[in-house]
Amino acid sequence: MLVANAGRSVDVETLIDVAWEPHELPSNPFDSLNTRITRLRTLLAPQADVSWCAGGCVLTVDAERADAVLFERMVEEAHWCSDREAITVLDRALRLWRGDPLPDLRRNGLEHPEGVRLRQLRARAVEDLAVRELRIGAVEDAASRLLALLSAEPLRERACGYAMWALHRLGMTADAVTCYDQLVERLEDELGEGPSTELRQTYRAVTGREPTPSDRPTDRIPLVGRGHELARLSTMLDRERMVTVTGPAGCGKTRLVSAALSTTDVPVTLIPLSTCDDFGLYEKVAAAVGLHSRGPDEGTDDLPMVLTEYLRGRRHILVFDGCEHLLTSVRALVRRIRARCPDVTVVATNRVRLGLAGERVLPLGSLARDGVRDPLLSRAGKLFLDRAHRVRPEFPSTDDEAHLARDLLRRADGLPLTVELLAARATGNDPALPRPWPSDLVEWSYERLSGSRRELLGAFTVFDGDVDPSAIESVVDTDGDASDALTELVRTGLLTTVDTETGTRYRTPDLVRRIVTRRFAGTDSERKIRQRHALWCADLITDAVASNDDPSAFDLLCRMEDEVCSALRWAMSEEPGLAADLSGQIGLLTAYRPRARLLPWQLRVARDPDPRLAQHAPATASGADAALRCGLSEEGLRLAARAAELATTAQHRCSAVRALICGYHDLGDDDRTAEMCHELLDSVDVPDSGNADAHAFLALLAARGGRPREALRHAETAARYARASGSDPRIALATYAEGRARALTDLEEGAAVLARARSQAKSAHATWIAASAGTALADTLLTLGRVPEAAKLLQYAVDEWHRMRAPRQLRASVELGTRCLASTGDRATAEALTHELIGRSAPKELVVARAARTLVAALADVFGTERIHHPRHTPTHTAGRSVERPIPVGLL
Repeated sequence: MLVANAGRSVDVETLIDVAWEPHELPSNPFDSLNTRITRLRTLLAPQADVSWCAGGCVLTVDAERADAVLFERMVEEAHWCSDREAITVLDRALRLWRGDPLPDLRRNGLEHPEGVRLRQLRARAVEDLAVRELRIGAVEDAASRLLALLSAEPLRERACGYAMWALHRLGMTADAVTCYDQLVERLEDELGEGPSTELRQTYRAVTGREPTPSDRPTDRIPLVGRGHELARLSTMLDRERMVTVTGPAGCGKTRLVSAALSTTDVPVTLIPLSTCDDFGLYEKVAAAVGLHSRGPDEGTDDLPMVLTEYLRGRRHILVFDGCEHLLTSVRALVRRIRARCPDVTVVATNRVRLGLAGERVLPLGSLARDGVRDPLLSRAGKLFLDRAHRVRPEFPSTDDEAHLARDLLRRADGLPLTVELLAARATGNDPALPRPWPSDLVEWSYERLSGSRRELLGAFTVFDGDVDPSAIESVVDTDGDASDALTELVRTGLLTTVDTETGTRYRTPDLVRRIVTRRFAGTDSERKIRQRHALWCADLITDAVASNDDPSAFDLLCRMEDEVCSALRWAMSEEPGLAADLSGQIGLLTAYRPRARLLPWQLRVARDPDPRLAQHAPATASGADAALRCGLSEEGLRLAARAAELATTAQHRCSAVRALICGYHDLGDDDRTAEMCHELLDSVDVPDSGNADAHAFLALLAARGGRPREALRHAETAARYARASGSDPRIALATYAEGRARALTDLEEGAAVLARARSQAKSAHATWIAASAGTALADTLLTLGRVPEAAKLLQYAVDEWHRMRAPRQLRASVELGTRCLASTGDRATAEALTHELIGRSAPKELVVARAARTLVAALADVFGTERIHHPRHTPTHTAGRSVERPIPVGLL
């Protein structure tokens, strides 16, 4: 113990504890300890000295005589050496090892923190040595070294990546794939997570194929006629930080960008701006990236600062689609992002360039004729035939139809939207050429529709996203011919169909939507459709709440987010009572699983002074939940208290008291939390979900107080009520409470239960519970000495707390991260983080966010990361030609 703390004082109680087992404790332990210290002083003299001080006992020894210190110094020295010199130094350093570090200090199966630190430092040295050996061609030595390390620590992703490269260079690619598959299986089984982006890149570079099929949603309609532009845009996205795709309306800018980004591993966020205004721009961007926004009451400078701080240090692609609507505001936002977030790539679609420094422009125009005589053989002709074949596979079946198609193509402007409209006309019942030729084919096609068809098309502008046929039938009075009417609009080209997992949906092209919106806005039909749309949303959400928290109910809400926001936007000004009902139902569905798009609307409704909103108990409780999930604990408690006063039913009061429990728990007020839990349990007609909440939080309080039996009793009761309620988030909450309780007596068992709780919470989209369980699991794993797993989980937990803007939980995660870094030997970064957390020159939230970013970067440097800065490709000259080959993971 004195050697593990050389140069630092060790208190008497600690020395007595390690010197004797409890049943062997002498009658006068201090005198016996003093005798041992005296013998030890004699034994070590004159090379070292053991002396008493005010704080206990301290060992003073020349650092050069401690092999652990020599090892650490040689590892640091190797960082500044050439490859061959570093190999010599690291090999000499590793030869100092003769077994596990400080085995005598292992207690109850747990290693001493200094032993954990030295073991992680050794693993890092092995990885560094293997990298140097790979660089000079000693591949066999590197492979054997890395495989031995993986057998001892099988969840080290960075070591797995190096081992895959070494095996691949030895011609053992199949073994490299096996190494990857084994790691992925262990990660799924023990942590419920997949491999990092870094390791997936290594798999792709080694095997030449994707590790798993991409789950990124793609447009089922193929991109025809833009192959050259697609290749050029893909190259620009890999090399540039800002790309603007310009061109007139209808040239296919959005579709081209979607096709270029459909296969990338980099997180992509598409932000459509067609329905956004200047005041909601930052809020829309924050919600799109998952950051919780505090609504319009947030300061004008707060959200931009929080947004850029969240994006800083992340590899991300932001797509601003349709910037012409908010050109000045988008320019200011992009300028700020580029100045603060060097790893974020900005892609914009606009009719003209944004005019910012460093901007690279890809202009799109009409589809070229390619110098061919037959228009059907040009790129425009290929698009024409592709769209025509979707309606009539045999088109053109006659010479007259072929002649008509050629004539249409010769007279068209070549814009993709125009070509698609003409293809729909050529295959329809009225294929005649418009005479005279219209200046705007979209306007001309709209004018030729009947009044009912115009109203039907106008209804699509009320919906914010792709529209399901059943939704249209519920909102628009089509006299029973909805299917025929939609088919007719598709044939005219004013609607397109999109195949999704839930069936065929309808989409309005952006140019068509703008024209129809201009014609439809302000009419009596629009108000009638918007009212029906809001009522339709309210009915569906109400039915979902009545389904006893069926998982499909929350999935329905997720699919309807755009429509619910549109309905709330209209109802807030036109029918506040409907807005209050809708917000209250949303609160019941989103307990423990907040939705970034809906949180600002829940807060808007709860904050509105209109009595029809302010006196609505469920809406106020919903706003309280939203405030808590945006880091506004005081406001959340205030709203929850008001909701409890307004409650007239047991369910309404249960929602309000649950918000009070969560608020006090987040603030660390255990007494008030327990008081609210018992108040809920003593209430009349408490539903099973309320009992589950109260007992789960009582279990968490008991676990925090170190009372395992009481915690387990409440956790088991919470689990019983949660299963009876059928609520997946509450089942996960009860499991989380059980895991915290079991970790008090058995860390291994506690870790297994916490991992199960985290997996359950992720499946239920309960982000607050998943982040809480992940943080607790990381703490448990770190105590067990499983540092790589703890580091991986901490990256996820820090990201979740940062998104939820929970400074208290984020700070606790950062402090846990400093322990994780210290256990790897990186004491300097750990001390810098501790110092950064007490900084006073910036707001508290910003200080913690910056410390979190520093922590994630440090963990990434040691263990790998999910959001890495993708390295550019380095050209490798082979046989007289340059071949782009990805740099092996970590070699930069």
